[in-house]
Amino acid sequence: MNPDNAAATVRSSLGELPLDSSGAPIGAARIDPQKSYAEIPALLKQVIDEDSAAAWASIREKIDYTYEGIDAALGSLDEATGFDAWLRDELRCGKKLLFKPNLVTPMCIDPITHGEGLGLVACTAWPFVAALMRWFHDRLDVSYHQMALGEAPSALSGMAGRFSILSGKRVTTEAAIEGRSGDFYGGWGFYFVRRYLAETHDSSHDDDPMKGYEDSVEGRYLPPGRANDRLPVYDLNRIQDIPSKGRDIPVPHPANFDSITIHKAVVGGEPSDDADMRDYPGCVLVNVPKLKVHALALLTNAVKNLGIGLYPMEAAGNDDVASTQWKYSSPLAPVPGMKSRVPHAVWVLEADDETGLPKRDAAGNLMAKRTEGLSGTMVDIIEAVQDQGVFIINAVDAIEATNVDHTSGIMGLKAPEGYVFASLDAVALDLLCARYMFKTVPAAEARRIQKERGLASEFLQRVPLPRVDGQNIVTDTGVDSPLSRYKLFDYARKRGIGGPDYHVIGRDLVAGGRLASLQGHLGRVDGSRFDELITDTFFFDASKILWDLQATVLAYAAANDALTGSDYHRSLVRAFDENGDGVIDYDEIGKKGIVEVMLFSGGSGVHLMATDPAGMLRGAFRSRANTIRWGRPEFNQGGIDVLKEYQDAALAMIAYRMSQLEAEAADPFCPGLTWGNGKWPTVQLARHIALGSTIYGLGYPLSMNIMSLYGAAFQHADRVYNGGRYTGDFSLLADPASLDNYLNDVKAGKDALPFTLYVPSGYGQCAGGPAPNVVETDDVEMMFSAAFAGGQEIW
Repeated sequence: MNPDNAAATVRSSLGELPLDSSGAPIGAARIDPQKSYAEIPALLKQVIDEDSAAAWASIREKIDYTYEGIDAALGSLDEATGFDAWLRDELRCGKKLLFKPNLVTPMCIDPITHGEGLGLVACTAWPFVAALMRWFHDRLDVSYHQMALGEAPSALSGMAGRFSILSGKRVTTEAAIEGRSGDFYGGWGFYFVRRYLAETHDSSHDDDPMKGYEDSVEGRYLPPGRANDRLPVYDLNRIQDIPSKGRDIPVPHPANFDSITIHKAVVGGEPSDDADMRDYPGCVLVNVPKLKVHALALLTNAVKNLGIGLYPMEAAGNDDVASTQWKYSSPLAPVPGMKSRVPHAVWVLEADDETGLPKRDAAGNLMAKRTEGLSGTMVDIIEAVQDQGVFIINAVDAIEATNVDHTSGIMGLKAPEGYVFASLDAVALDLLCARYMFKTVPAAEARRIQKERGLASEFLQRVPLPRVDGQNIVTDTGVDSPLSRYKLFDYARKRGIGGPDYHVIGRDLVAGGRLASLQGHLGRVDGSRFDELITDTFFFDASKILWDLQATVLAYAAANDALTGSDYHRSLVRAFDENGDGVIDYDEIGKKGIVEVMLFSGGSGVHLMATDPAGMLRGAFRSRANTIRWGRPEFNQGGIDVLKEYQDAALAMIAYRMSQLEAEAADPFCPGLTWGNGKWPTVQLARHIALGSTIYGLGYPLSMNIMSLYGAAFQHADRVYNGGRYTGDFSLLADPASLDNYLNDVKAGKDALPFTLYVPSGYGQCAGGPAPNVVETDDVEMMFSAAFAGGQEIW
């Protein structure tokens, strides 16, 4: 119990009430995102390109400010729990302080421009980790040589392979985490963490945070017990190259796995083997997630950063160093790309190793196995790690949270929230963060609405609510609670890895006063007054709008059915509401293997990116093309419709975006209906636009862009057969203007590039006329394929 909050009664919108004082302590700080790391990518470009001392000084100042926020949050947590004493005891036994960030797409420094990379929005910020490591060093007197950094992101090996292609030399996975490999820059940025730590380091200390960098670049591997004179980086994915790096540990209460292979840097060596224990003494794990939305879970934060992030990509469960029979990932080849072999859904289907498509039995039925889904997968590994005596400290980077897409900056948006949260209980921490993210209705109003409507939660989010108005579908404002549909918190409590009860302690460095919680609501205390802290961001993940914005999607479906006679609402409910309770919760995502198919396809794309000079484009093309083929039975010979219902649900996202456009247009599928300026199109038009957007880009039908099937084929044709005259060399992504330049040249009469894209009938036109290099076809074998140089190369 926190003595500051124990007897504190405050005035609030809910009345005079005591502040929360029981449950897990959560240290918190509110800081100004602009003073923190918001502008660092532009400054870092100046450091890399110009060796700018002024830019580096500004970076240091920003990290120093972030350090103040971390000090407020972790200092409050330490005061409440005394974890420093436990930490010291663990480190005296030889354990490492292992920092585990979330680096899902570790390309924060663009390897071509040295500016902001596409992965920046998705990753724990390296300046945050720099400030965090400094805190443990300065405040708790932990030597940098007692620290390590480790991560197992899905795209790490793929990025390292891509960087190797770009640089013309081997770039190791550890060097990709460093963000620098000699004179090549690209990746996350741990090299700059080292530089900051070295420059803020007392000169009387003999621990050097720069030591270990050369090991990363050269790919030298030292077990933690032999790395006591440096700060090492560990690729927690890679176990098969030295099988003794991994250890199978039991899951005490197994759901999806009886045992799990984990890198010994995390769980330590074999307890019965003294030599192994000296090499792998174990760790104190500092879990450093970034607060984000997610494509499958309600959010990705402390639980998921461990619950998926600790499964190794390259573990085959045997001693053959050449084996690619990966236990947890696909494809079964060098450089796997996704952790598709761990259950991400309740229903897991037996899939073909070559295509990722679900297999069928002799009667033609899908072979499905019921699991505990994503929750079971995550809790299994956390419970197993905790059972090995691993002490875990969680510190959340919520300074710039991630909205709309959790994987990259192509669609993902930064939400400048300005928080640091820390706790020893990952479940309590995630619940607080979820309640903050998905609450935009003040508590008093929310309780009134909850009572009036019989809602399951008082943590409510304002959402757009479509309704019929004459011949149109217009937008009202309603409320929804995705929290009420997410079962992880209760499931994790029952499995014993944490609990939902918490109290917040900390400081507001922006407005002054202290941070606290009142009946679970985050707020600021000034004197005896408690004011809620409510986000201005409308958080949701675009790829799972049915689950995040369910009230919105089902209202839109009902409105569309009323106007067009469609069966959209009933088809969605029939496809996903497995228990028939009228609510589609986050565990109800169908029985067709949707997740496995998407993960396999994405993993194959990452594999190609790493192993083929043209793989960045070819992989993206294949992934997009297969997504279309496998969602519409008329687009493939096997009548496969694995992704049909999932794609139907996603049409609401297309329609929502169209409703937000500041212009109006007639809908050809419903006479008298217009869309734009708050009015929604029909589902039928949204379906047409969705397919056209995959072919030509999000500007369809008015324009084309390079993030499309057409754009990928154009870039490849230009680079391979035209010397890159429009797009340059094999960089990660061409300048968007390059496609416009090409289209203008063709329109002016210049020769077209040697490629042909085959599309279904009715999709040969874009931007006001026939699209160059496009041929319409009714042949399902040719649809969504591309031919180059007269058929010399086929995608």
